[in-house]
Amino acid sequence: MEKYVQVGPANVAYAVEGNGPAVLLIHGTGGSYEGTWGNLRNTLAPDFTVITPNYSGSGKTQDSRDRLELDDLIEQNVQAVTQEGFTRFHVVGYSLGAVIATAIAAKYPERVQSVTPIAGWVESDLAIAYQFDLWQKLFRQDRELFAQFAIHTGFSSTFYSSFQTVEQLHEFTANLAATLAEGTGKQAELDTRINLRPLLGKVTAPAQVIGLTYDRMVPVEQTRELAALLPDARYHEIASGHLVLWEQEAELIDTIVSFVRAIRALPPK
Repeated sequence: MEKYVQVGPANVAYAVEGNGPAVLLIHGTGGSYEGTWGNLRNTLAPDFTVITPNYSGSGKTQDSRDRLELDDLIEQNVQAVTQEGFTRFHVVGYSLGAVIATAIAAKYPERVQSVTPIAGWVESDLAIAYQFDLWQKLFRQDRELFAQFAIHTGFSSTFYSSFQTVEQLHEFTANLAATLAEGTGKQAELDTRINLRPLLGKVTAPAQVIGLTYDRMVPVEQTRELAALLPDARYHEIASGHLVLWEQEAELIDTIVSFVRAIRALPPK
């Protein structure tokens, strides 16, 4: 069931499913909880309460501001968990969601039981900022062109073996374009300004950092750096491009669920 929580000027839509300890799932740029977390949510729900917000720019969340700030997205996600009555929770984030999840673990170390960043990065260097500047321009100009570029850079070469013709790829592109969040451009602008370096030493929760070997959006070296700088991090790498939820979802889900269950089984500190 979809619910709402007011966080400053934003009316944040989120869903809740399952029973047990809380797991917060945070989507990436241009995405939504509906299009990102369905299978993982279903896998976790028998044992956990799964909370999936759509932060500003995505889904039915309403926020009239033109510029997004990382602190605002942190609070939108945390307040959804708080409204459900949980003081402690696990957090999983993908891409920009990985950045948000890591920042939540730094800002609320007493509340976060574990953090799983997928394809996250520490700081937007010139190459990343340049890429996300291009994303903004393509999204404004032509959403289908944006989706075609995202597919071209988002998958490994082996993914293309599931298609027979360029026409099939164009059909896939049109379907992706139709699902893009209205606030994709605003979210991509925030991607150009990320800097987690001052925060990483404040993370005390155990982390499972997931890198993607063939990632051309967030190069895997960036994700390996994130793992190296977190105080208590394990690192797992999946042979996939950035769009791992389409390319290697089964391995991704198994990695996330195994880690969260293992942390839950530990005696409380």
